[in-house]
Amino acid sequence: MESYFNTTGQTNTGPPPQASYAPKNEQEAWIAIMHACIAVDGTIADEELEELSEALAGKTLFEGHDVLAYSKTVFYAQAKVGSKGLIDNSVDKVAVENRPTLFALTIQLLLADCVVTDKEKELMTYLYSALDMDEALANKIIDVILILHKGNSC
Repeated sequence: MESYFNTTGQTNTGPPPQASYAPKNEQEAWIAIMHACIAVDGTIADEELEELSEALAGKTLFEGHDVLAYSKTVFYAQAKVGSKGLIDNSVDKVAVENRPTLFALTIQLLLADCVVTDKEKELMTYLYSALDMDEALANKIIDVILILHKGNSC
């Protein structure tokens, strides 16, 4: 049957090519990591997108950068490489001194819709490890963010 639809005359003898993604700069890497975390459960809430927009708008790191273009690239990459792939391919672009801030903002994003799924919890652990952060620091950041969100209406 393959010969009827094979117009190249070649047969597929190997695995399909691996999808790849590499952010162009640190700004795109931040967006990729943050998007990876909110998209891991297959649902991106409006509150998460709003929180993401506010987080990026308030950072001088993003001044003069086309956040929308980076976001589009990241959205397509998510479909190809998944959340862990986005994180793995982006962490090296994030300056070491910016990693705790990125982690804290990501935790805030995950709490924006007041629902933290098991997949999101798993990815939090994966993220602090991928960012080469100390577990004690990651837990301290999570504790502070939880305190800040205590009593929020959902």
